[in-house]
Amino acid sequence: MKAGWGIPNNWGGDDPNDLITIAVKAEALGFSSIWVREHLFHASYVADRLHDRPYYDALTILTAIGQATQNIRLGTSVLVLPWHNPPRLGKMIATLDQLSGGRVDMGIGVAMTEDEFENLGVNFKTRGKRTDDFLGALQALWTQDIPDYAGEFYRYSGQRFSPKPQQQPYPPILVGGYSKAAFRRIARFGDGWHTLRQSPEQVSAGIAEITRQMEKAGRDATRLRHSITLPLDYSGRKNPDPSVKDRTILRGSNDDMAETINAYRQAGLDEIIVSVNTAELTENTDTMARFMEGAWAKI
Repeated sequence: MKAGWGIPNNWGGDDPNDLITIAVKAEALGFSSIWVREHLFHASYVADRLHDRPYYDALTILTAIGQATQNIRLGTSVLVLPWHNPPRLGKMIATLDQLSGGRVDMGIGVAMTEDEFENLGVNFKTRGKRTDDFLGALQALWTQDIPDYAGEFYRYSGQRFSPKPQQQPYPPILVGGYSKAAFRRIARFGDGWHTLRQSPEQVSAGIAEITRQMEKAGRDATRLRHSITLPLDYSGRKNPDPSVKDRTILRGSNDDMAETINAYRQAGLDEIIVSVNTAELTENTDTMARFMEGAWAKI
């Protein structure tokens, strides 16, 4: 079991350099990975949370973090593929993977902010099909010197594409979501599952379904990596339901948190990514240290 930290590029901090400081501290404390989020507009719940405060670009922040750190893995939680262009994003991810020495984990998803899709001129109803087509295009771009790909939305042929990622054949593709379509996407394209705020019981059921889908696709499910992102709460509030399996927020005493983490491990998770709902520098660094020296030390 590994521990990651969610970088608050989505919480409207005044100075984006604080995000780099948080990542450096996470590496020093022994976190295995850091993760950034993505939205392009202040749509839906993002607008409600941030108002006029900034939401910093995921890959720009991740590149800066990569240059300031040595070993910690660099994850996206998640990139919304239909908002991007395959060659452009493929080049950015491959370059980041080269710059960082092969440390990129590419979490991807489809998002639910329909108003954001509308503002970007992308059909919300086709986002699943576009995501699958995008992943097929990326795999061709990353594995073929002269990519030859013909999909429903993306087509490429006759020209060399570079650079290739340092990780071979490409950085791990970790699929977000809890739908049947997401599980089929994992079986077809994925190297793992990256979910959000599911209980241990839900995680166990999800992994079982992913395993079934992998078997149908003729792929080895034991090679997959499974991770979850959870908020971390030291406010002292008790969980409404004391049952560990129903917890979707890490809260309570260090023993309570350790019990919850162990429940996720028994459910089949390989990594748990925790975060606090603020971009304030000291609150992030102090909470990271408190978590690693307290709950995580009991794992």
